[in-house]
Amino acid sequence: MSKAVHVIVTLVLFGIFNGCDNDGGPENDNGIPDQTNGRITIINDEAKLNERLTLLNDTIIVENGNFSKTSNPSAVKLVLEAQVNPPTVNGQTLQATSVSLDGNFAYVSYNLRGESYAGAIDIIQIKGDNKATIRSEALFNDTKVSAVFFDASTSKVYLAEATSNASYSTPAVIEKISTNGSKLNLANPIRAGLSSYVTTSALVKSTAVYATTGNTGGLYKLTKDSLKEISYTPISDARWVDVDGNFIAVVQGGGKLAVYNAATGAFLNTYNFTGTSIPESKSTVQVIGGKALIAAGDGGVVLMNLATGKVVGSLPRRIVNGLDSSVTVTNAVAANGEYLYISNGEAGVYQAKANDQNLSSQTGDTDISLSIQGKLKFSALQSVNHVAFDGETLVIASGLGGVKIVKVK
Repeated sequence: MSKAVHVIVTLVLFGIFNGCDNDGGPENDNGIPDQTNGRITIINDEAKLNERLTLLNDTIIVENGNFSKTSNPSAVKLVLEAQVNPPTVNGQTLQATSVSLDGNFAYVSYNLRGESYAGAIDIIQIKGDNKATIRSEALFNDTKVSAVFFDASTSKVYLAEATSNASYSTPAVIEKISTNGSKLNLANPIRAGLSSYVTTSALVKSTAVYATTGNTGGLYKLTKDSLKEISYTPISDARWVDVDGNFIAVVQGGGKLAVYNAATGAFLNTYNFTGTSIPESKSTVQVIGGKALIAAGDGGVVLMNLATGKVVGSLPRRIVNGLDSSVTVTNAVAANGEYLYISNGEAGVYQAKANDQNLSSQTGDTDISLSIQGKLKFSALQSVNHVAFDGETLVIASGLGGVKIVKVK
């Protein structure tokens, strides 16, 4: 064989084997391939993904309406920087269900409204560059995703899900998926079955994963690597869990908050409050400064001292003329410093303030005055399912309206 022919053969063989090394399909402009395993499809092509994103620079007015507890006009400036339309699966539009913030990124979950099963997650860069960008997406053809949490120590996303896969004894499952930088990949995804019909929340704290599961489930503590059960506590209608160095707090339907010792897992108390009485509703809890900040559904916002159960602050739910009261419940609330952002379903998003008080401070049983500053006025807003706020950026999961990224200045 001549030297020229030998070179040609070598180049051809190199091209064949190099092309076959990518199991996930063609590489995109970022050099990271899209992938699929039949159940999950990952898109890393940013040009394609960002067809769903619209960059904006719109000032958001905080409308000061006739509220029973109203403070002075807002001292912060809100700018709507981007809007993300929800993805589709098999031609069906999904709805944004929750947001988890970590550093420069927002992790967003989606599901399909109704009885059919489909869902998605997005990784969206919201800081660090001059503009918001969707970096990666995972689409699920048999799974609803209720909530998402990113763990920086493992570079994994943990998903609270419900599946139509009949191999699980009940639909509630939890799943973890790997990331590489800001890109999802299908390197060894792990899924574990839990009890009840849906996993309602998931988070990672220290060396463990915590998850809650619906009206016939409870609180799970799982290993981070294999999602093996460490402990399980039956809790009726467990809706959301949050953990800090001292407390594990689980908000339940029926106006209950179950509290456990974070170090030992020992049960401490169950406290009662007014709210969360509507079945199969979303209610979040945030542990902040030794307090539980509870989205109490028909009970509005409740701020409770976790050591004693005393309610130290509250705000009523919003009642909007022309809307059924069942669609204007408080389903999520997020706070940082003095400011709170409240998700009230079809009633929209409201800004509130803890007057002269940083909510992260340990304040014991001291009463904290909470006041509504107004409603965030968007030109178009679907029913809001979740809000996340880190002190600089507010990200809103607005159902079929997708995601809104708001800079708070």
